[in-house]
Amino acid sequence: MAPTVAPFGTWDSPISADLLASEGVSLVQIAPNASKPKSDPHSPDKIYYVEGRPAEQGRFCIVECTFVPNASAQLRDVLPQEYSARTWVHGYGGGAFTRQYNNNLAFSDGKTNGVYSMDPRTMQVDCIIAGDDKVFYGDLDARDDILQRWILAIREDHRSETVVNSIVAIDIKTGTVHTVVSGADFYTHPQLSVAANRQAMICWMQWNHPDMPWTGSQLFIASWTVDESSKGETPRVDAPICISGRPGSESVAQPKWNYEDGSLLFCNDISGYWQLYRLETGSTTPALVRLRGLEEGNFAGPEWWLGSSSFAFLDHDTIVALWTKNAVQRLVMVDLQSSSYEFPPFPPIENQTPSLRQVSGHHFAFIGSTPNKPDALYSVASKHQDDLTIVKSSSNIPISATYYSEAEPISFQRTHGPEREELSHAMFIPPKNPGYNGRHDELPPLIISMHGGPTAEVGPGLNIEWQYWTTRGYALAAVNYSGSSGYSRTYRTGLDGQWGIADVADAASCVEHLASAGLIDRTRVGIMGGSAGGYACLQALCSYPDMFAGGVSLYGISDVKALIQETEKFESHYADRLLFGANRTPSDREKEQILHARSPLYHAERIKAATLLLQGLEDRIVPPNQTQGMADVIKKHNGDVKVIFFEGEGHGFLRAESLERSITAQEQWWRKTLVRDAEV
Repeated sequence: MAPTVAPFGTWDSPISADLLASEGVSLVQIAPNASKPKSDPHSPDKIYYVEGRPAEQGRFCIVECTFVPNASAQLRDVLPQEYSARTWVHGYGGGAFTRQYNNNLAFSDGKTNGVYSMDPRTMQVDCIIAGDDKVFYGDLDARDDILQRWILAIREDHRSETVVNSIVAIDIKTGTVHTVVSGADFYTHPQLSVAANRQAMICWMQWNHPDMPWTGSQLFIASWTVDESSKGETPRVDAPICISGRPGSESVAQPKWNYEDGSLLFCNDISGYWQLYRLETGSTTPALVRLRGLEEGNFAGPEWWLGSSSFAFLDHDTIVALWTKNAVQRLVMVDLQSSSYEFPPFPPIENQTPSLRQVSGHHFAFIGSTPNKPDALYSVASKHQDDLTIVKSSSNIPISATYYSEAEPISFQRTHGPEREELSHAMFIPPKNPGYNGRHDELPPLIISMHGGPTAEVGPGLNIEWQYWTTRGYALAAVNYSGSSGYSRTYRTGLDGQWGIADVADAASCVEHLASAGLIDRTRVGIMGGSAGGYACLQALCSYPDMFAGGVSLYGISDVKALIQETEKFESHYADRLLFGANRTPSDREKEQILHARSPLYHAERIKAATLLLQGLEDRIVPPNQTQGMADVIKKHNGDVKVIFFEGEGHGFLRAESLERSITAQEQWWRKTLVRDAEV
């Protein structure tokens, strides 16, 4: 049957709002394995991972995955319904569970903030620390034999006016919490290991305001001792040494012990890219792992979430890693001894919440998407495997692959903003639906998508939500604007002092490029984004009022001064660098001028586009009063604005009913603003 000719934006799609909201899960994190090999080498391999389930009110469920030879993997929920494996440390969480030495699971419960131990065989749950609504635990580690009695964790304590972060050791037997490292503003990646000389060692990352972990952080190692007395056992950390990183200019990421020899592998971006470094046992001077041809790429990324893992040991000298160049990730096998590598014959990967873990031997698993497959849990059983095996897909929507529109990486000249001689980047996804063609006399409307962060990135992986729009006849461009990761540190720091200027200028330049290439209708362009992407959306509507016909901001920032004053500790100084520049302290008068100039709230009278504002009422990052204030100002100036609040939702919508309501509202908005009345 010949395709139906119909206006772009009006096509019928098999991807409905209710299916998108309810027939899928978010795949969040794979637990690290225990440090020792299996006691029975013939027993099936197992991993545990977390699914975020909109249909269960956004609950995060731990799932056991058993790999059966010559059969499909067996999946089983092991977390009782009343628990949710989530943490609120830094406002974003991560690292909410880990495997223990005895194959039990330790987890932080997002409903109570308590810490628990669970036997996955029986689903018996034992409380270790009772919940407290002002104390959060995350980045749990309990893998090594020396941790039989202890769980290492990051504790974030909100019980006093000043929020205090520290590394603690939790006594599994008594529930006693011992602070072992403190004094810095932030910590991540606490891990223990027994080195070759049998000295127990601990490593961790730390940083202080005004840095973020990707702008300036340090990696420490120290000895671990447990003192015994009549009052019980007390852990102690001695002789800490900073082995890498520097405040303000050099960041480290993802330290991992090699449990066979006690060496430590991590990433550092001193070269301009997060490259691999190795610290040998007994040394305090790490060495670069020189991989010729991979120097201008990244083995890590900005760590918004605790427990990130984009590489894993497979044996003493072999790792598997996700390597990123120009926002496109590839799996690579690295021989650390010979400094050689090879790319398996797998497609490009997009991994938004890095989680790659060894299963056993050369068997590994990771979460990611490919250009024609949505986010999934993948398994690679051996280094000779030619295909990726899907264990669990994030989407259960029954749709033919003929509907999928693959993302096309594009680079374009900046025609707006301060750096007009440089290139910016985006992923362009044209409209596609096998049942429809657009009219010969029209070009498709365009939706510009601005990612959050603003240090996030967008890769070529299949995004079902974007397909929701492209199957209806919209083109979509996801802009990797100045400040995005996935490129160099220079590109990532290009937004310093230019937030609200360079990012939105790149969005405008992307529109000009696509319009000049005859790919979109420049008179029908909308812009959308969440969080920092929502801020970019609002700022773009103010800065380029004649370019955009509509805008959708999801929990976007409207007042950067209020953001600085009200947001979580983790990001409370982040905006300083973005607004004022690195290592620069403006006068109070200049600071007020910049804050006023970069806040859409104070320039909303310029907005000509119809604006939709979507906001969670429990948002701790961008409080609801920011969204309400923006709506009030637009209304005051007779602008077209609609605001929708979502009860029980925070910084990002997790519940099925909220997701469906949000998607439906967005579709109605784009129909109203990007599809002409005569066409509907």
